[in-house]
Amino acid sequence: MSRQRRPDESMTLLTTMMERPLDPGYQEAADRRQAAGLPKATSTRTVLVVVLALLTGFLFAVAAQSLRPKPTAAAGVKKELVTRIEALQQHATEQEAKVATLGRQVRDYEALALQQSGGPDLTSTIKELEVESAAVPLRGPGLTLTIDDAASVGGDANAGSRPNSGFQEGRVTSGDLQVVVNGLWGAGAEAIAINGHRLSSTAAIRFAGQAIVVDFRPLSRPYVITALGDSRGMQQLFEPSFAGLYLSQLTDQYKIRSTMAASDSLTVPGDPAARLEVARPLGSSPASAPPAAATGSGSQGKRSAPSTSTRTSTGSATSERTSP
Repeated sequence: MSRQRRPDESMTLLTTMMERPLDPGYQEAADRRQAAGLPKATSTRTVLVVVLALLTGFLFAVAAQSLRPKPTAAAGVKKELVTRIEALQQHATEQEAKVATLGRQVRDYEALALQQSGGPDLTSTIKELEVESAAVPLRGPGLTLTIDDAASVGGDANAGSRPNSGFQEGRVTSGDLQVVVNGLWGAGAEAIAINGHRLSSTAAIRFAGQAIVVDFRPLSRPYVITALGDSRGMQQLFEPSFAGLYLSQLTDQYKIRSTMAASDSLTVPGDPAARLEVARPLGSSPASAPPAAATGSGSQGKRSAPSTSTRTSTGSATSERTSP
């Protein structure tokens, strides 16, 4: 009668590893220690093992620390400059708010002085000039046009045939904003602001490196253009115009995103840099020019938007004395 085979007879190697996990030499040494009355293996809690474990951990910690990039002098200077710039920007924002508050108080005192002077009431004339010079906030119906870079902006490609070469293809450039803003003026906008910065007759849209600035104030994407006026009429005139077709081309060719929405109540702030520079009293001399007030914003550059004086007198926007 033949011998019955074991089910695991074909797995001799695995069976040997399971039944005798120790190497024969180690097993022999363990048997000798056990015969001598000692444990089969040395304890893992000996002082030597603990010291070796601590030393190994220390070496790993030193190696990890040495592999970390060390801060350079340039990095420290950059961090300090960023901190100073942020602090100065915060201080400038606070000072602009104070200037706006004091400006409202000054206008109130001026109106009171004119009423008490006994001369002709020039309050309405001053209000009209403040609106025309973008010195006061305005509120009314209009359009909100939001322009943003392409969803996937990357690579080293420049802006191709677009103005201000050096920008990446999917990025919005200062030239793009100039074309769009001028198109909105041409479509009948009475007042325009970009990201809360009011555009007056002396405002300029420029670029500094890869940043877009309005009167030396940097803008961050997305670029929200608020235009006051007849929303339906502006949209009908803007879309078939050169600026509207240009914006459509940016979307089709460079994947730049843009959305336009109409609203019945929008607000644009006043230009905090607009201030009274020149004033002539009525009837000062026969050859004097008509009563006028000139305002300056401290920005002497390319004119990016026409004055609102030809539109605000009959437009739908209304000025407001308080901050928006």
